[in-house]
Amino acid sequence: MKEPSCRVHINWENFRHNISVLMQKGHTLMPVIKADAYGHGVARAALELEKLGITWAAAGTLKEAALIRENGFSGHIVSLLCPVPEEEDVALALEKGLVPLIHSKEGLLAVKEAMQGRRQILDIAVKVDTGMGRLGFPLSAMEKVAGFLAGAENIRPVVQISHLSVADDPDEDAYTAGQCELFYSAAAIMHRSFPDMRCSLGNTAGLATLVTDSEDICRPGIALYGYDPLHGTEKEGICGNLLPVMEVSAPILSVHPLHKGESLGYGRTYKADSERLVGWVAIGYADGYRRNPAPGTCMCINGTRVPVIGRVAMQMTCVDLTELPAPPSPGDRAYVLGGPGNAVSAQEIADWWGTIPYEVTCLLGKNKTE
Repeated sequence: MKEPSCRVHINWENFRHNISVLMQKGHTLMPVIKADAYGHGVARAALELEKLGITWAAAGTLKEAALIRENGFSGHIVSLLCPVPEEEDVALALEKGLVPLIHSKEGLLAVKEAMQGRRQILDIAVKVDTGMGRLGFPLSAMEKVAGFLAGAENIRPVVQISHLSVADDPDEDAYTAGQCELFYSAAAIMHRSFPDMRCSLGNTAGLATLVTDSEDICRPGIALYGYDPLHGTEKEGICGNLLPVMEVSAPILSVHPLHKGESLGYGRTYKADSERLVGWVAIGYADGYRRNPAPGTCMCINGTRVPVIGRVAMQMTCVDLTELPAPPSPGDRAYVLGGPGNAVSAQEIADWWGTIPYEVTCLLGKNKTE
């Protein structure tokens, strides 16, 4: 028996298209495929990047970076999510040719200790805090960081990294400019000892608005998967013609009438004010679909949108089928995201959920079976 569950389809042709669009901005790219490529599948993403000749990629953990390497990506792989590295972390980085990101004094000391007695050279990324207040060395520490690394013969900083916090908000352009100034001041210090070290500051919004130096390795994230971080601003659309990569559907389990005055679902939050036809779809909050849908939340059946009604259950959600030209049958598919016709986008779902498309694809992408 086939499991009545939701299905995630990834359109890798659209993924390749989006990278091509972003490459037209003229920067070297370090596509961010952390968190399972935002739910789209990191193993296949790695293969696609290799086919396209991309030479840098950004992962989350070192374990994820190793998976990217094992799936055929031959370029530099920076692990963005590194705690204080232990001996086994350094051994993995050396074995797989990975680039751990070092963002603290403790990290530097741990790497130096782990590299004692080794003949290999460990490539690292150095993180600078330019205003995100998250990870990284302050500008005031960069002289000591550069001096420390200059004295470590088998540790080589191949890239300096920071992250723009408000590049997607044109009203904060002055803050973004300040982050750029801090970043390149730190890079000037590092370049005195490491002239070949690269720089990577721009995210998708930074790439789209071209705020970084021309030699910056930009790290696009959400745009790879078809969504514009500048959505809703005066700069919406300057990323280019992006195409959504993820599509999510689920089978309809039941179709039946709901008579005037009857209610449905937990809490009886929906009561029919007229004769209705309803259907139950096999997706719920256990599948990453939010429990309390906002007004306007809908799915798409046979190319036509239908409203979500009632409270979302653990593995089922109800939709109102009354206005469809022809009623569907159990077993037909409802498209939660994407699909033919008047498709629902991750941006729309994010608006209904009060979040961002990143969370939508990460949550729904956990249902992949392919």
